[in-house]
Amino acid sequence: EARGLPHIGPGALIAIASSVRPTAPSGPFASMASCDVGVFTSCMCLIASLCTMLLGIMFVVLRLEDMDVHFKHCEFLEEDCNYYWRGVFSFRPNVFFDVWTPLFIGMLGTSVHVQSLRFCAFFDWFLPHNYMQYAFFMLVTCLFANIGYCGKLGVILGIYTAVCFVMCVVARLSKEGEIKQVQTKY
Repeated sequence: EARGLPHIGPGALIAIASSVRPTAPSGPFASMASCDVGVFTSCMCLIASLCTMLLGIMFVVLRLEDMDVHFKHCEFLEEDCNYYWRGVFSFRPNVFFDVWTPLFIGMLGTSVHVQSLRFCAFFDWFLPHNYMQYAFFMLVTCLFANIGYCGKLGVILGIYTAVCFVMCVVARLSKEGEIKQVQTKY
């Protein structure tokens, strides 16, 4: 006993240390404590894909906003009476890919987690299966389906999608293998 403190032997310290048990986190942040980088990255990428799909819908709506279908002023067999309609609804590759890319890329990215959006087996060929493939998919989404559409909104979404790209690389470097599915009802 020095200076009035009781002497605690090594056996007593071991007994005290073994009786201390870590407690599980509680409260609103309890689920975040158990969240790993793969689940967090998958959630971010799902949000990016949903927003890209909405961006594609908004882009098509904006293209259709001032478009009129002419009938009254057209002849019965007039070749270019509704020329502007073909500027949105066309299978010409330069029109089709320009107008519909954000919608289809967003739908494809969302179908990674929402099985009901996989309309055919063709989707499985393009879907990523690991986080490096997901990183490449997010980079393609950013460059080809976000930044060039709907003004500043597309640029902001492109920046967010670029962050998702970085998070996919971080997930892969953290030894995450296959993509962790976000649980959805659909």
